[in-house]
Amino acid sequence: MKNSTIQIASLVVVAAVLFSANLGGYDLWPADEPRYAEVSREMLDSGNYLAPHVNGRPYREKPPLLFWAISAASIIPGEVTETSARIPSVLAALVVLVCTYLLASSLYGRQTALWSVIILATFSRFWWEARTAQIDMLLTACMAFAILMFWKWRQGHRMLFLLFFYLAIGLGVYAKGPPAIVFPALLIITFYWRDGENRKKTRWVYGLVFVAAFTALWLIPARMSVGAETEAAVQLDIGGNLFRQTIGRFLLGVSHAKPPWYYLVEALPLDLMPWTLFVPFTVLYVWRKRRDGEAIRFLLAWSMPALLFFSICIGKRALYLLPIYPALAILVARSVLDLIGREPVAWRKRTAMAWAAFLFLFSAAPFVLRFTDYSDAQSAALTGLGALAAVFGGYAVFDVVKNAGASLHKVIAIQISVLYVAVAFIVFPAINPYKSAREFCGPVARLTAEGTPFNLYSVGFSREEYIFYSRRFHTPLLTELVPLERPDGFESTSVAELQVTFRKSISDAAEEVPIDSLGSITSEELEALNTAIHAASEDLDYPQELLDAAQEGLKHALDVLSEESLGGEPSVIYIKDEDLRWLLPVAPVLGEYRVLREASVGSRDVLLLANAPGEALLKQHLRRETEQTRD
Repeated sequence: MKNSTIQIASLVVVAAVLFSANLGGYDLWPADEPRYAEVSREMLDSGNYLAPHVNGRPYREKPPLLFWAISAASIIPGEVTETSARIPSVLAALVVLVCTYLLASSLYGRQTALWSVIILATFSRFWWEARTAQIDMLLTACMAFAILMFWKWRQGHRMLFLLFFYLAIGLGVYAKGPPAIVFPALLIITFYWRDGENRKKTRWVYGLVFVAAFTALWLIPARMSVGAETEAAVQLDIGGNLFRQTIGRFLLGVSHAKPPWYYLVEALPLDLMPWTLFVPFTVLYVWRKRRDGEAIRFLLAWSMPALLFFSICIGKRALYLLPIYPALAILVARSVLDLIGREPVAWRKRTAMAWAAFLFLFSAAPFVLRFTDYSDAQSAALTGLGALAAVFGGYAVFDVVKNAGASLHKVIAIQISVLYVAVAFIVFPAINPYKSAREFCGPVARLTAEGTPFNLYSVGFSREEYIFYSRRFHTPLLTELVPLERPDGFESTSVAELQVTFRKSISDAAEEVPIDSLGSITSEELEALNTAIHAASEDLDYPQELLDAAQEGLKHALDVLSEESLGGEPSVIYIKDEDLRWLLPVAPVLGEYRVLREASVGSRDVLLLANAPGEALLKQHLRRETEQTRD
């Protein structure tokens, strides 16, 4: 017992270093990190811990557990920072590792437990999510504790472990909602397939009632705290939001639609690296051992039904499968230990050479970077990282020649850990300017810090990274579809389809018009844009009544924009390049604004506009930035 405690403590310390290396050395990257950080900041600033808000409005997309955790981690620094936003994921990952160790030790012993933790911690997806301000690692921690408690209950049927099992599910619901029920439900159904008697012993009906009651402890007060002025909107939105976030996302592909083979062909091979190299042998090992006791059946009952379920669902993201990674790590660990001690050594040699080849390819990446759009990121540090990977590749070849790959698993674990730390300190800061909105929002953030009064708008889109790094709420305009009221006799689906098609058509038409500079557009270019947009709207194959409604809705939205932004007060606008193109001909008010900054933030080309009073305020900050850049 003492040796196990020392081993767990050592693993936790090493993993904590691996996950937290340079944790605050780069900004929060869209889409999720700034969103969750902003929700947490508003929670911390307002003191309202029941109903999450973003941009001052109720946020109903996710439950509150991550926001509570980030707020708690931010108490000491006094504000939400890059580090405090990511600490909950680091701690949750450590909980997952401890649960995995205890489970693997109970199933197969300490050696398997040790390597299960090492393999899990160095899965590329797990390492990435362990240092990202994201919900799924919290969910995975809840699920890891749940399966550990279920296995302990299975061994002795002590009701306390069953209670902890359902408590973990309830916490998982607080983390991510209904998906927390999916994994345990599939486990119970599969593990007790054709064994209804033992399935009844899980008290699953009472468990669901407990989870529902536990969820209501937060949900009911949260709904009551929203306030009478927004309660009606919340009531109307909850059904549609639940549909979109669960049934719509998973079954109808409302978001992140992918083919059925996505996880097996695209996601898992990358996300399990570098241990993907052992997966072929793992599959054979599991097939041979599939009837060897209850342990492997338990791991398969946790992982395979979930893999099948999420493969069938249309909406897919790689991180959705994170809760099954502990089971996969244990299976890989068992097969790796079997492979290392096996004769003949052909499997080991082939795997070692594949690892060396991967390292040599990785070493070439910094040199290939010179010929891409990110050539500015090239540096001596990146070149050094490539050289380090090449040295590692050479050592892997030397080891397989000398030892026939007998220590391959140790070589891979050490080398990948060193590379992860190097990536955190070298690669992430290098690509940060291409991912972060901090620099783009800098002038606005400084105005906010000075307490200068001004209006801030986001036209055509509304993203949390601009709120977080501007440190100020903005007024969103035209951020969804082209607004219109549904004419009598037309279905909602037809109207929604027109809204999407109308905006895309005129945007695509405007994109094809050559413009030298949006900051100084000529009257000829403006006329060409107007002609292209008018032709695109006329070409749409919809009833004229619907098209008229779309035109009227757009005109009304632009009138609001004009009224909002042409007052005497300083006004600043965030807008995408593609949206400014099609809005300029139909929104003359935007001609009163000057383009002060252009940048690529993530996948978006965005512009910072300001009217004359706003430009006067921002000029001094922009001039200061230019001088600092020259220095």
